[in-house]
Amino acid sequence: MKLPLRRLVVGSSVVAAVALGSLVVSAPEAAANAPCPDGTARVFLGNSTNTCQGGGTVDYDPSAPVSKVCSMPNTDVTAEATFKNSRGKLVTQKLDLSDGRCGRFDIAGQLGATVTVT
Repeated sequence: MKLPLRRLVVGSSVVAAVALGSLVVSAPEAAANAPCPDGTARVFLGNSTNTCQGGGTVDYDPSAPVSKVCSMPNTDVTAEATFKNSRGKLVTQKLDLSDGRCGRFDIAGQLGATVTVT
C-alpha cells in the first residue's frame, strides 16, 4: 500500500511544481526569451545582458564579451571574436549565421568582437 501512496505524493509534487513554475516566471527572463524583429540579430553578452542589433556593424568591448549571437529570420549575420593564443598570437573565430541560427564564442580571454547584420 505504500507504493501507490508514494506515487500519488510524487505525482502531486510534480503537478504543484509545474503549476508554481508557470506563475513564478520573472519579467527579465521573459524579456530575454522574446524574439528580436526580422532583419536583426540577438547578441548575448558575458555580463548576462542581450540586445537586438539592427543592420550594420557594431564593435563590442572586451569588458562585456560576446558569448552568443543569433540571427533572426531573413537575416545574415557575421560575427568575429578575437583572442590571444598561448603563444601570444591573435586568433580570430568567425561565425556566419542566417535564418534563426545561433553560434557561441568563448568569453574567457576574448579581446573584442564585431557583429555585422545584413
